[in-house]
Formats: sequence, C-alpha cells, structure tokens
Amino acid sequence: MRPSKPASHVPLPLQAAGPAARRRWRRHLGALLTASLLVTLGPTGAWAQIERLPDLGSADGDELSATAERKLGDSVMRELHADGIVYDDAELTDFINRFGGRLTGTAPARGQPFDFFIVRDPSINAFALPGGHIGVHTGLLAAAGSESELASVMGHEMGHVTQHHIARMLKRGKQARMLDMAGLVVGLLAIRNNPEAGVGTMALGSSLATSAMLSFSRDAEREADRIGLQVMREAGFDVNGAPTFFGRLQKQNRFNEGGDTTAYLRTHPVTAERINDLKLRIQQLAATARPPADSLEFRLVRARARAISADGVEDQNEVRRYFQAQLKTEGGKKDPANWFGLANGTFIRHDAMATEHALDEAEKLIGKPHPYIARLRIASQLAAGRVTQADEGSAAAVKAFPNARALLRQRAEVLNAAKKWDESIALLRNETRLYKSDADMWRMLGEAYMAKGERGMSHLSAAEGYLVLGYLQPAIEQLRLARNAGDLDFYNGSIADAKLRETEAALLQEQGENR
Repeated sequence: MRPSKPASHVPLPLQAAGPAARRRWRRHLGALLTASLLVTLGPTGAWAQIERLPDLGSADGDELSATAERKLGDSVMRELHADGIVYDDAELTDFINRFGGRLTGTAPARGQPFDFFIVRDPSINAFALPGGHIGVHTGLLAAAGSESELASVMGHEMGHVTQHHIARMLKRGKQARMLDMAGLVVGLLAIRNNPEAGVGTMALGSSLATSAMLSFSRDAEREADRIGLQVMREAGFDVNGAPTFFGRLQKQNRFNEGGDTTAYLRTHPVTAERINDLKLRIQQLAATARPPADSLEFRLVRARARAISADGVEDQNEVRRYFQAQLKTEGGKKDPANWFGLANGTFIRHDAMATEHALDEAEKLIGKPHPYIARLRIASQLAAGRVTQADEGSAAAVKAFPNARALLRQRAEVLNAAKKWDESIALLRNETRLYKSDADMWRMLGEAYMAKGERGMSHLSAAEGYLVLGYLQPAIEQLRLARNAGDLDFYNGSIADAKLRETEAALLQEQGENR
C-alpha cells in the first residue's frame, strides 16, 4: 500500500495535501484513531484497495499479532508522512521522543517499541496507532500545565498500545474487525485522493461503529488510565497530573462547547466517575515525593508549540498578544519562555528585528547560550538572506552544542544555502551514519550531490530517504537512476546494485502477500 511516487532528479519529492485539506483531516484524526471508531466498508470500490493493503495475518486468528500491529501502524504512518500530517520540527520531535523515552523505560512499557511524532494542530489531543506510533498535537504541548500533565496523556496513550486494545478488539470481532482495520487505511487513501470524500467516508463509518464499540472503549479507557498512572509513577512524575489535566479540560469544555479545546474529550470521554476512579487509584498508590519544577526545556517547547500552532494571520497576532501580555506580569517577564514564544511568533510574521530582540532578552534571562535560542536566531538570519551571518552562527552553535541534532540538521541547511557543497556532504555523510532514519538529512545530502554534478550519488541518497519512509517503488526508481548515471565508483555502484536487488525482492514479497 505504498503510494507510487514519481522518480525525479530532485530527491524525495514528497507530495503534501493543501492546508485546508490537512485541517479537515486533522479535525477527524484523533476521533478516528484513538476512540477506535473504525470504518465500515462499503460494498464497492473499497475491496479493490483492500487487496493492496499489507497482509495482517489470518482472519481466523484470535487477535492481531504484534508484528501485524506494527505493520499496520507503519502503513498508516507512511500515509501520514506523504500527506504532510506529520510535522517535521526537529526540536519538538526530539523533545517529545526524549520525554517519551523517560516513560518507555518503565515496567508497563518495557519491551514495546514506541516512536512519537508531532501533528501541527491547535486542538488539545493525542492519539495512538497500532504498533506503538503515538501522535502528539502541538495544541496539547501548548496546553499542558506541567510536565506531569503531559506525561499523563502520553502514559494513557501508551496504555492503549501496551494493552493491545486494537488486537483485543479484533479478538472480539474477528474477521469483521479485521476488515474495519483495513478500512482505516482505505480511508486514508481516500483522503489522499479526495479529502472531502475521504473524510466523509471515515466519519460515516465512525458514527455507525460508535454504539457497538462504546462499551469496550470505556473499558479500554479505564485500563489505559491504570497503565498511565503506573507509567507516570515509575518515571518519577506527579500522578496527580492526570486528574488535574482532565478536570481542567472538563471545565474548559463547559465554557467552550464545540471548540478545539474539547477535542481530547470527544476522543477520550472523561466523566466524573472516571476522574473519581483516577483519584481513588492515586490514593491507593504508595506515596511519592512531588517531582521538581518543570524543566526550562519543557517551558521553551511549550511556548514554541503555542506559537507554531497558530494558523492564519489573526491567530498569529493573537499569539503575539498573549506573550506580550505575559511579559507585562511580574512573574511572566522573568520567564525566558515568554520571550522565546514571542520570538517564534514574530519569526512566523517575518519580523527579523523583533525576533532578534526577543531572543536577546530570552538569552539574558537564561544566563548562557541555549541551543533553541541559537537555532531560531540562525533561522531568522537565513530567512532574511544573511547567509554569511547564518553560516558563522551555525558553525559556532554546532561547536557549542555538538549533540543537538536540530542544530546539525540546520548546519547542513545553511551549508547548502552557502553553496559549501563539500562541507555539507562531509557533514551529512557522517550524520546519516548516526541517524539513518532521518529522511530529511538524506534529502539534503542528495541536493548537495546534485549541485556538485554527482548525479549517481544524488539518486542513491534519494533512494535511502525513500527507504527510510518505506516507499519501495520510488526507491527502486532512484536506484536505477543512480546506476544509469554512469558516475558511481565501484564501491558505491556495488552498494546501489545490492540495495536494488534487496528492494526489488522486498517489493515482490510485499506484492505476493497482498494478493
């Protein structure tokens, strides 16, 4: 079920849906995935697409295997990447995966693979996909009152994964539910081709399935709550973050019926009974010391998430007014996160002077250089066309913060902008060895090679990027272009030949499984 991407001399030409289509899709995404409101397939059209879906194993089995769960989740992730739903923000992605790593090391989650990704959407929501993929909305990051509140939501979603709620649902429904899961991916394909029709199809199926699955969903929510509390406690977070967060959402819901703040409540129904159950479970837990104050990193990420969630001029203006108001309060003006949030807001509006001023104030309050400050300053310089200044700044930043992956990625971007192709290639070749799954680094490496006239290496790099994303056919096309370029040395030619054979075999196997 990999979309057919055209071969091109431009590495990784991923197609993204338009902003309006993405917004329509996001409004339905959490409800469709986390609440298990799966699609009921129609009698025509869908069956042909099902034939191209990944093999999920025997429909006669009691439940979806762990391997099949991951395979299905990977399939959905490829669609989310292709449609631009996964937001590629190095800082937020790195943060949420480091934060998630603190939770995955606990007993309930140990052994289950997880990866976390960002969805740029102002609604307060998060959702779990089969196999351990967990999406976090920027709106959730912005709204979390503490690290413990964020941990409560993420721990809850991890509970859905570790308890294999999708597999357990399939166990109850067997073959019918297997088709429902296939229908979820079909719906994603429908949205890719016709956003309005796709969303309509999925929403209809969701409403039809709601009544039949509501009871199970309530049980699953309670079980996920239990696992989430255990995950939080073992990771050292304040377990009271869960009822605090849910209670605050309920209060917001009463005053903002139908607004974005209610998204989490629509996909995760929170009743007074459920909150009381959480409080009772907390009382039964062994007493633990409250964790220290939230980290500076969390406060900076929260501010950035608030700024980049803004969609449209009015929302962006509202973000700036929010941070300006915070900076007028006694406590707010001492928090560098408010200056950093304002800097992100002014950067979006292309106000370089205001961005520089806000970053200077944030750095003064922090009292030392910070990688987030450095990266946004360099981005502002680059956006303003001050390439030499950005080059000097990024060189100093990666030296000061050698482990900051976001700065390393930005360094490659700056080197390409400065047309320092050899330096860019040297950096990216090293970083792609360390971060093999970073498709964007492969893309930039391909661009640098193409600029130098090394077409074979450019196509080979593009193929690596496609393989990272799971697109076998486009990878094959790029590998063939690499071999036909005629400028690969013996070593890289051998690599291209080997990868071509392996990828062609993998594609044939996949096609055979899906017949």
